Amino acid sequence: MKICMILMTEFTHDARVTKEAITLTKAGHKVVFFALKSRETLSHEKRHNFEIYRVTLFTRYFLPKGQLFYFIKYLEFILQLVKEIWNKDFDVYHSHDLETLPIGFILSRIRKKPLIYDSHELYIEMVKHHSIARKIWYFIEKRLASRTSVNIQTTESRAREFSKRYNVPMPLVIMNTQHYQNPVKEDLFRKKYGIRDVEKIILYQGNVHPSRGVDVLVKAIDYLDDVVLILMGAGDYKSVLTRKIDKQNKKILLLDPVPWEDLPSYTASADIGVSLVQNIGLNNYYMLSNKFFEYLTAGLPVVFPDFPEWRKHIIENNIGFVVDETNPMEAAKAIRKILSDHELYEEMSRNARRVVREKYNWEIEGGKLLKAYEEIEARAIKLRGLSSN
Repeated sequence: MKICMILMTEFTHDARVTKEAITLTKAGHKVVFFALKSRETLSHEKRHNFEIYRVTLFTRYFLPKGQLFYFIKYLEFILQLVKEIWNKDFDVYHSHDLETLPIGFILSRIRKKPLIYDSHELYIEMVKHHSIARKIWYFIEKRLASRTSVNIQTTESRAREFSKRYNVPMPLVIMNTQHYQNPVKEDLFRKKYGIRDVEKIILYQGNVHPSRGVDVLVKAIDYLDDVVLILMGAGDYKSVLTRKIDKQNKKILLLDPVPWEDLPSYTASADIGVSLVQNIGLNNYYMLSNKFFEYLTAGLPVVFPDFPEWRKHIIENNIGFVVDETNPMEAAKAIRKILSDHELYEEMSRNARRVVREKYNWEIEGGKLLKAYEEIEARAIKLRGLSSN
């Protein structure tokens, strides 16, 4: 099948979307992306075995930021995308996140083709939205959620909330897992930054922002000895955090993100993976982040917030601890317990590798996506057969 995937980002890097596209192309499908153009990105690009076309939003360069101006830019985005895709023939339209759902819906209705809504977040629960904007997006999602061929969510909790909220069948759950690999212990951080063997490496990778609990992690280090906290990621808050951290404090390193293909080696160079994302709404409360599965794939025990999904997966599989994400002392206690007990550490590390091998890997999650497309293709073949009789 020829698949049209729509994103309202520049699509310079998106691990989940890239994995989906590679999985589909390997199965024989043709995948074409339509995304946003920035000054730094190409209008047309070939990556792996798929293509990316990017459209320029002229309003993006002369209108200021703000909710009102955003909707003007968004209207141009819809018009530009519909114009770009209008004369191209596709078998399926695959919208990533709510911003692209109206475009996918318009095109799927005009072409009478299936529509997949791949929601990476509980979109209207994201704190970036003004209350008025949230109501508008809620109206759009409510009207269109029941008119898709497949709805996709990233966790069971988000899927249940989505189903309940819009009175639709339970969405297909495709988690943000990694490709299965046997983790090989690396030592990149120690070699590159001169970390002593006696010091344990606590790793946080991801967006560096207060909502991700980085301030709490920094405070937790005050309660720990012989450790180095590495915060590896991007974000404007890094400059603020740098000023907060004593420059003489060798316990904390603020590092830039590394390329996606290099990330597993860096992750496997840590001793424990942590994240204390804050409970600022249902989107966060029901999440399972990429980094969670990245840590497990590297065989790292983990410490995460006591939210429903993490509680279920971590406690059930004995791969770490869940804590109060606002309490640095409690986080430090959990980290200390894992790092100071060699037998416990090894057990949790073995369990992490086991669950990745048995159930938390992209080979399983990608298979769910392929099955959904196979069912869509089978229905299309059946309909063509009926119409020809």
